[in-house]
Amino acid sequence: MTSLAFPPPDLTAAPERRETIATATARSFAIIEMVAQAPTAIDVADVSEALGLPKATAYRLVDGLVSSGYLAREPARKRLTVGFKLTELALGALRASMRDARRHAVLRRLARAVNETCNIGVMHNGDIVYLDRVEAEHWPLRLQFAPGSRVPLHASAIGKLHLALLPSRLRRSLLQSLDLPHLTPNTITDRTALEEELKRIRKERASFDREEFLAGVVCVAVPIVRKNGELMAGLAVQAPSARLSPDQAVKHLPALREAAAELSSILEATE
Repeated sequence: MTSLAFPPPDLTAAPERRETIATATARSFAIIEMVAQAPTAIDVADVSEALGLPKATAYRLVDGLVSSGYLAREPARKRLTVGFKLTELALGALRASMRDARRHAVLRRLARAVNETCNIGVMHNGDIVYLDRVEAEHWPLRLQFAPGSRVPLHASAIGKLHLALLPSRLRRSLLQSLDLPHLTPNTITDRTALEEELKRIRKERASFDREEFLAGVVCVAVPIVRKNGELMAGLAVQAPSARLSPDQAVKHLPALREAAAELSSILEATE
């Protein structure tokens, strides 16, 4: 296992040594936070200037964070972005938060209210990952996706929701690099058509999967957002098209939005 870039403080060390370790740790976390919150990749010089760090110190700390996988450098320009270890850590934290009984209770109550399967998902490494899911119990046709399952961005309701609500610059960059495989006859594989779909989603604040990922499966999703409007996750209702058409799915939007608002309050309170 790769070691951390910053060791835990040695409580037996001399006071001045503990202060040095704590300072390095605080600086490392500040760098991680700055890179994670930046809308685009940034230079080490940006880190040095913004955090008031000597260039040599900034480069040393960044090199440690890159070698441990918490940060990464773009292949061409060597600008800094989030590393695989940090994305895994963030995903793990989200998964852990979803184990909270209150959150799962909201999802379970929603599933019972709409009589269909409900799930919560986030974007991770170009896919949507299900963090929590409650299956419809009484229907003979069920969709078995455990938490941790991945679905594509361009062909899922939660995926298109995340794409639509990304900052415009990030959205354009991701759309340019994203593969758009043809999964069903309804999958949107034309980038212009997908951009039009995302525009509609931004306006309506709701996203539909019209049998685009799996033939015979319909899904509708709404955003779970922080008070500042930042997207945290997507909340969706999913069902076989034999029971739920896209037009019929619209009737679930009020219940979805009410549950999303409740989940937002719970998630923010535990951050």
